[in-house]
Amino acid sequence: MGYGIGNLSRSTSALTKIQAILLIVIVITSAGGYYVYQSYMKGSSEKVLRVGIGIDPDTLDPAGQTTTLISNIVRMVVEPLFIIDVNGKLKPWLAEGYEVSSDGLTYTIRIKKSIKFHDGTPLTAEAVKFSLERILDLNVRVPGRHNYLVIKEIEVVDDYTVRIRLKHTFAPFISLLTDTATGIMSPNAVKKLGEDIVHNLKGVGTGPFKFVEWVKGDRIVLERNDEYWGGKPKLKKIIFKVVPDANTREAMLLAGDLDMIVLPPAADIPALAKRSDVKLWFSNASRTMFIGINTQYGPLKDVRVRQALNYAVDKEAIVKNVLLGLGKPLDAPIPWFFFSYKPIKPYEYDPEKAKKLLAEAGYPDGFEVTLFAPNGRYLFDKEVAEAVASYLEAVGIKVNIRIHDWPTYVSLLFQPREKTQLQLFLLGFGVGTPDPHFQYYLAFHSKTFPPNGFNFFFYNNSEVDTLLDEAVKTLDPEKRAAMYQRVSEILWHDCPWIWLYVQSYVVATSSKVRGLIMYPYEMFDLREADIE
Repeated sequence: MGYGIGNLSRSTSALTKIQAILLIVIVITSAGGYYVYQSYMKGSSEKVLRVGIGIDPDTLDPAGQTTTLISNIVRMVVEPLFIIDVNGKLKPWLAEGYEVSSDGLTYTIRIKKSIKFHDGTPLTAEAVKFSLERILDLNVRVPGRHNYLVIKEIEVVDDYTVRIRLKHTFAPFISLLTDTATGIMSPNAVKKLGEDIVHNLKGVGTGPFKFVEWVKGDRIVLERNDEYWGGKPKLKKIIFKVVPDANTREAMLLAGDLDMIVLPPAADIPALAKRSDVKLWFSNASRTMFIGINTQYGPLKDVRVRQALNYAVDKEAIVKNVLLGLGKPLDAPIPWFFFSYKPIKPYEYDPEKAKKLLAEAGYPDGFEVTLFAPNGRYLFDKEVAEAVASYLEAVGIKVNIRIHDWPTYVSLLFQPREKTQLQLFLLGFGVGTPDPHFQYYLAFHSKTFPPNGFNFFFYNNSEVDTLLDEAVKTLDPEKRAAMYQRVSEILWHDCPWIWLYVQSYVVATSSKVRGLIMYPYEMFDLREADIE
């Protein structure tokens, strides 16, 4: 359409005030969201950062987070007690420090003073107690709740001290308090919002930016917290624009309609690196990419079939030809920089061995299966799914591909075993702490079947369960590492996944963007960001 807010200023002098108001309404109504979006972008001399993202949230509630990118946005509003910094080290954030009792069961955490929530109320130990107990509330949707069930009691010692008692020793407990789900929120704001918190974060956080609005399928808008305890941000506003197609995000960046895009097209990264008007930001990523296997579905119940799928897929070729090198094939269930990592002999590309295993399992002519995948969530997610399907079909397996937007995809993942549609599905796990517990327990323990966890594979192995239960309680690092290495070996043999690769994390910005901080777990920080 030919309407734009910019055209309005040249004609309003000839209109009455009433006519001008009516024309504004007509322009906004008829021109649609794009021109409203443009007015957000260019209608102010204040610094506005426009960020293109590939997916819409499924929820904004910190406790309900399952997706790193959305957690990243939420963390600009709601902050945790601790963070993992750019060097992968634990660092106090809203907390000032902590002590642990000699038996490892009691943590005393000191809270920073003089911090206020966005609704003007003070950050206190009571707010910490409220926020952490909310995660334990069965009326609140918390996909990762199992991690927090170790908490026995939370006691307010004084206004700025909280004491947490555990049911048993839990080696990575402080690291657990870096998670977005443990973000500290204003009790008053949360109670006022009620169920509306799934799409509204007004007043709840202490972060550098305040929540303004979420227009589903279009944008999330944050504005500067002028009283931020860590110093007033340079940016006045951040607009996260939902643009599922990576090529479209790139085109908008190059046209000046966006200032930053998450996951630009991998094929274009070499060309983007040569441009003077673009800057690329890289970080080591903790995201393991895989094809999840429903181990309770038909032919996929047989471990020989699951191993055959692994031999059938050429992971190195996918990394080279689809991702264009922006990844590294997995040689263990966890990335190489995780605690307890130990490489395992990979499933080399061997289609003949795959066919042999299929025949031994009773499927010499293959079988039919559905492969689900999201669009816009990962680097070339649709293309990776298509490549995997092609490899599987080459060994006689008929593959039907179903592509979904991210919110729909998440809803499919969290269906219980008796209702799930999942057979094969592309997914990536990225955790904020390089400790195997946070991936292994929620993904592979039999107690974490959805909707109460991330074991979308319905994997059940009693030895793995026992090892995971014991490892998290073990304070001796060597003994703990040995347990996780045994878990890795069992998982590698049982193949609840087609083991693919660790995905690199890339952000592209205009050359005018400064001060972006990249964390090694697929998060970026905009507190210090600036734009010329």
